[in-house]
Amino acid sequence: MRLLDARFKYTPSTSTNIASTWRRFGFRPTTEAERSARQRRLDTQPNPSSGAEVTQLQAAKRKMTPPAFRLTVKK
Repeated sequence: MRLLDARFKYTPSTSTNIASTWRRFGFRPTTEAERSARQRRLDTQPNPSSGAEVTQLQAAKRKMTPPAFRLTVKK
């Protein structure tokens, strides 16, 4: 169906129900119980990055980094 089709029924955006549109296409909102269970499950899992350390980049190493490219103009 196209916009210029006589069967097309225009619905202004202020009259649309977004939640019902999502439900029509299979979206089911998460319940509070599901959200809480997921949060508890994530809290009980070990954090793989908990032993990671952050290292500081030394100023001398930053100065030695060459630029990405250089433009040269031949006269």
